[in-house]
Amino acid sequence: MSEGVTPSSKGAGFQIRTHNLIGGLIVAVLGLALLGYALYTPNTTIARVISALIALTGFATAVGFVPVHAPRDFYGGLVLLMLPTLALIASAELPGQRGFAFGPGTAPRLFSMILAALCAAVAVGGVFAEGPPIEKYKVRGPGLVIIGILCFAAMIRPLGVVPATFLAFMISILGSTEMRWLESLIAAAAMTLFCVVLFVYLLGLPFQLWPRF
Repeated sequence: MSEGVTPSSKGAGFQIRTHNLIGGLIVAVLGLALLGYALYTPNTTIARVISALIALTGFATAVGFVPVHAPRDFYGGLVLLMLPTLALIASAELPGQRGFAFGPGTAPRLFSMILAALCAAVAVGGVFAEGPPIEKYKVRGPGLVIIGILCFAAMIRPLGVVPATFLAFMISILGSTEMRWLESLIAAAAMTLFCVVLFVYLLGLPFQLWPRF
């Protein structure tokens, strides 16, 4: 064979790769679990459709029907898509879920739909655009984000929204290797102000702002 000539690949059609088989099956199982939860909960039509699509995408990926060119974007987008789906299911029985009536369920529904659209776009981009493979899993970043969420849940009642939001954001951002203290403090203050204006003043939710001594 002459130099510079690459031999043509044999076997057209579906190509099943080990990482896509395992990843697709994991996505399918998680999607079916979400679908079962959605079917058990009333008023979750949108969540049921999203869960079913996640499960179908997982099965299609496992059998090689969906080509994955950017595994990090594809699987990351699908996993993140499960979070707003879970939020839609968990908040399905809150008032303010239908029409233009505002209520405790309006903000979760709005943010969940926006996040779901962004995550779906990232996953679709992983099918068509080339990207880096999935690297070795690191627990520092996700671990600190989870710790920040748990700390927020523990601090919001005794400390109030302002300190709890600020501290939870700072704990979460410690998971980034590119963290800079000044930029992080400014971002945490801006995020805290945004949450106070949105939830307390615009939506009128009865949240405590500061600690009660």
